[in-house]
Amino acid sequence: MALQQGERIVTRFDDKGFVRMQMDGLPNEQVWWKNISFDEKTGHGSYLMKMAPGARSNPHIHNGPEEFFVLEGNLTDHDGFSYRCGDFVSLAAGSAHCSSTEAGCLLVVTHRGATQSIQESAL
Repeated sequence: MALQQGERIVTRFDDKGFVRMQMDGLPNEQVWWKNISFDEKTGHGSYLMKMAPGARSNPHIHNGPEEFFVLEGNLTDHDGFSYRCGDFVSLAAGSAHCSSTEAGCLLVVTHRGATQSIQESAL
């Protein structure tokens, strides 16, 4: 639920307001997001993300930088690199990846440009 008072908006990781994330090729994946400031047209902004145990993201390339903070759980990229609770990750524009989580995770994600789905073989 987002609380708004004047120019301040506070968004929390409660269960209200999360919707299934639509990912090319993974229509029923157990991944949810809650928009904070993300503009789908420009690909700029932030959102909260929940991934259920065993969930994964689709392979994609970043047209701008992406940053995310792991609040709970774990996340592993396609190349085997693992992130854990407390990790703040910065990915450069032009980087490509897909991720999965064994235990589930909570993330805060910020994009500074759109992403494009790609084939996993392109990673």
